[in-house]
Amino acid sequence: MPEDRTAVVDDSSRMLEKALRDLSMQYYSLDRCHQCGICTEACPHTNLRKAERFSPRVFIQKARLGLIDLAGGELWRCTTCGSCLQVCPYEVPLVDIIVSLRNLVFEQGAGYVPPSFKAVLASLAASGNPWREDPDKRADWFEELAPQGESRPEAPEILLFAGCFPSYDRRGRSIARAAVQILREAGIGFDILGNEEKCCGDSALKIGDMKTFERLRKANLEAFSGRHAERIYTLAPHCSHVMKTRYAFGRDNGTAAKPFLLLLHELVVEGRLPLGEVKRARAVFHDPCYLGKYEGITEEPREILARIPGLETAEMAHHGKRSLCCGAGGGGFWLDTLKGERLAEIRLDEAVEAGADLLVTACPYCLAMFEASRASDNRWAGLEILDIGELVLRSLSDKPGM
Repeated sequence: MPEDRTAVVDDSSRMLEKALRDLSMQYYSLDRCHQCGICTEACPHTNLRKAERFSPRVFIQKARLGLIDLAGGELWRCTTCGSCLQVCPYEVPLVDIIVSLRNLVFEQGAGYVPPSFKAVLASLAASGNPWREDPDKRADWFEELAPQGESRPEAPEILLFAGCFPSYDRRGRSIARAAVQILREAGIGFDILGNEEKCCGDSALKIGDMKTFERLRKANLEAFSGRHAERIYTLAPHCSHVMKTRYAFGRDNGTAAKPFLLLLHELVVEGRLPLGEVKRARAVFHDPCYLGKYEGITEEPREILARIPGLETAEMAHHGKRSLCCGAGGGGFWLDTLKGERLAEIRLDEAVEAGADLLVTACPYCLAMFEASRASDNRWAGLEILDIGELVLRSLSDKPGM
């Protein structure tokens, strides 16, 4: 028999029970769990070689018994990648439950919140971006590309939502610049929100700060309302997913926000971007969680790669809807994870094992996680990491006459 810990868990148990009863649908969803453990086998944390790993099965059991220690770090280990949702035979909405419990911690000050999360949320509330960068410099990357005297279209065909990382980070701006150059090459009239753009709010939402998310959402919807673009595309799948599921545009589905990858695929397949031969290389594609698992977009990026002359493609051990998370989701991007305990390192190893020269992805956060991990160890030094838009632009640049 286990030791009697009634006094230790009593307060936590009552708080969890109240929270889950308030969220009645989720409370009964927990009871659907049969503790089969399939979710834990699918969870990317299972691949980490460390004693303390996140286990969806154990988390659910603890939540049912009111044994989750809100003063510890367990609640913050989930990356919300959706792997458990893919395989659960009883459709237990674990990600929604975790986000709701995180919201409980924020609203009631009921437990531990990683200090880095507090700093990010404070910056999002004050500056509309996670790095306390000047909001009036959000569109500087775009202004640097604009030909002198060029006028902005009043009713553009495309509205491009850049996102925070491509707007402010030096490496991320390369992704945004590639997208702009591709749109110009295809002859598409487009515009951006510019300095009116705020963070999409995905990090705030997944961390559990609903109030900050709602403020960011409202600000972006107001900015969108003043534009009349036919279609909206985002450079980060996190942005398009949160807009699809949490924003109310008041428009039909044809103009809802979509991942830029889909537009890129459309342009390549229709022949509007005649691709030139690139330096011979072997490429693998890393499926971002919010593109592959949540949206089911897995074939389109592979079709793009297959059409680039000179490029050989291969697959990593985990790919498609069974791809492994890079570790950035659910606020993981803002956590300082020790070397040897990073999910991104597993993906880098898988890319090398597949004989890849190029690791290609379609999410700025995935790219950043891979770049940071690669810099920490020479065994990945020979692996080039690119956004798929950057690779397509390279192919366009290598065309004869370009």
